[in-house]
Amino acid sequence: MKVLSNHAQNASDRFVAKQGSCTIVEAHAGHIPQIAPFIRKEEVMEVACLNHTIEDSLLQGLRQDDCTLTVKDKYDVPFAMFGVGRTLNQAYIWMLSTDAVRDNMYDFVRYSRKWTQILTKPYKVTYNFVHQDNELSIRWLKFCGAQFIRKLEINSQPFMEFIIISKNV
Repeated sequence: MKVLSNHAQNASDRFVAKQGSCTIVEAHAGHIPQIAPFIRKEEVMEVACLNHTIEDSLLQGLRQDDCTLTVKDKYDVPFAMFGVGRTLNQAYIWMLSTDAVRDNMYDFVRYSRKWTQILTKPYKVTYNFVHQDNELSIRWLKFCGAQFIRKLEINSQPFMEFIIISKNV
């Protein structure tokens, strides 16, 4: 992803965009210890069902994604990391967030649809899975245009597969 400017408050962060009170920067390993301990419990459970830790999942995103971004609040504190990439012939999209996503809900949600479309555009369609009980993520994904295509079981837990189709932003 093209970096738009270098105006991030933290000198080690490469600025991507300012969206209301939220700042989006290129993700790096230094964000992981700031985010991982505070990930929402629903997302911790999802990651555990896939036999990963939060730290490993975030690091895997940084290593494998074509683009990984971090969302920071008005105090320069990271509260979400998200990314997009390709495995074999499929493109995936993901996000892990802390409970602070609720404190930043207005600006975060307001720009989410735009960012999911920007990230999906090069791939036309992205996919992933969400635990059936992760109601906040499911509502957010629907807002972002996700289509839920099937139910499946992962480690005896109910998940739903979704896709996001590019609308040519």
